[in-house]
This record gives sequence, C-alpha cells and structure tokens, in this order.
Amino acid sequence: METYSRRQFMKLSGIAIAASQINFLPDFNATVIENGYQGRALAALPVYAAPRSGAAILTTLWPDSVITISAVEDNWYQAAQGYVQRERVQPMTPYLPQTSVQIPESAFWAEVSGAIAPIRQSCAADAALVTRIGHGGVAQIVDYLPGEPNGWYGVGDEHSNLIGWSQAIYWRPTDHTIEETGDNHLEINLATQHLSARENGDIILQAPCSIGRSVNPGSYTVEDRKPGGKSAYVENIPDAIHGVPWNINFGDGHNLTGAYWHNRFGRWTTGPSIQVTPLLAHWLYGWLHSASRIVAI
Repeated sequence: METYSRRQFMKLSGIAIAASQINFLPDFNATVIENGYQGRALAALPVYAAPRSGAAILTTLWPDSVITISAVEDNWYQAAQGYVQRERVQPMTPYLPQTSVQIPESAFWAEVSGAIAPIRQSCAADAALVTRIGHGGVAQIVDYLPGEPNGWYGVGDEHSNLIGWSQAIYWRPTDHTIEETGDNHLEINLATQHLSARENGDIILQAPCSIGRSVNPGSYTVEDRKPGGKSAYVENIPDAIHGVPWNINFGDGHNLTGAYWHNRFGRWTTGPSIQVTPLLAHWLYGWLHSASRIVAI
C-alpha cells in the first residue's frame, strides 16, 4: 500500500515547502504546475482561447475527460487545448494503470486512481450502471472475478455489502494508518472557510475547505472514522454519491471528508460538514488521532 511522507505529499500536490510554514492549496493554486498533473472534467467542459468567460470557445470536452494542467491564472487552469474554468475541473495525481491487482482474501480498502470508476450490476462493460465513484473516492473491495484486462472487483459499502462490480484497473489499495502521536490539532475558520493544521502549536499546513452542514464554533474531539464507502446527498445531484473518502466524525454528528464531486473549496456548498480534496482528506485522516481536537472558530 502506498504511503506518503509530508514532503512527498506536498510534492504530489505541486506545492513547494517554504521555511517553517507550508501553504497547501489543494486546487493547485500556483503560478506554474509541475509537469504531469492532471485534471478531470466534472461536467461538459468548454475550452476557451483565453482565461476569461467571454473568450472564444475552442472546443468542449466530455465529462470525465482528463487534461494535463500546466499553469493557473486566477480562476483558470491552462491546458494544452486552451483555458478551462478551475471550478469545473477536479485536480488529479497522475494515473498509472495497475499492472497487477490485489486479489482479496478478505475485504480491503481501495481508492479510485483513474478519473472515474463505473460500478456495474455485473462483470461486463455494457452491464447496467449502478453508480460512479470519482478520482480519490474510497470503497471496500469485497470480491474479485478474473477477466480482461485485470479482472473485476466487487465493490462494497462501509459495511462490506456488495453494491456492484468495477474493473480492477481503476483501483489501487490504499493505506489508512493513523499516527497516534504528536500534539496535532485542526482549526476551521468558518467565516473564511480555510483550515489550519497545527503541530505543537505551529501552523504546518493551510488550505481552503468548504462548509456543508452548519458547524457551530467550539472545540470538538474526533469520535470515529472510516476510510470510505459512505454515501452522501448533495444538492443538484439526483442520486447518492458513493465512496465518500476519508470520513472523520466529530462533535454532534459532524464529519470531515474528501469531496471528489466539486472543486469549489473555500465556498459554501451542500453535503458533509467540512469538505476538502481527497488527497488532503487522506493526509488529515492519518495525521489527526484520537487525542486531537477540531476547533471551529
């Protein structure tokens, strides 16, 4: 299973480590993005000739198309095809199809490494679609059947109940180790919708987040957590979203999760209480431990 040090994590995020404070912007808000970073079109994606909505539209990409991101200009990503609005694109770490698959002797957690993982009623590419889980979504793998090119995974919910079948090539096992050491606390600024990770009192990481369900100011403890598999209901999306990744429950029924269905972090939204990118949610899942506090201010 793949794990990242903090330095590797920041490199994957396209952000340099500077002095004692790390500014982690999970929507890749940097002047230049290192080669190889990609983005998934969250819906039909117009490509503009310049970074403004009034510019000529050069082409339109299908939903779930993958582009290579080369730079950011304000609220726009630059790609080889032209410019796209940042909020319409989910940043992705580079996708490398699995050359071998883990055959489950028992259920294990896996994340979607491709742009999207279709979940079907049976092991056939033309079988009825049950749902789709986006890049960074996490679910339990509860079964396996051989087939081309790498076989099919039986995908389960948080309780290991089978919800459907997905080609194994889209998935990779994921680590869910928790570091039970350190004076680690998370601050959520409800007004600015930014979070700060504090280690021994020092801010080591900052990022925008999105507030879904209203959270009252206060200090909360981490109650429990699940790597994924949960579902959520979000405004303007008719069906439940499955494979919500890296669920950390705190306070009176609140939760912090990754969100693969939008890239509007820093703005109010619907769904889970606190939403961040799946990559950041994964890091926080291992960094926040049972003695950590989540402080909303």
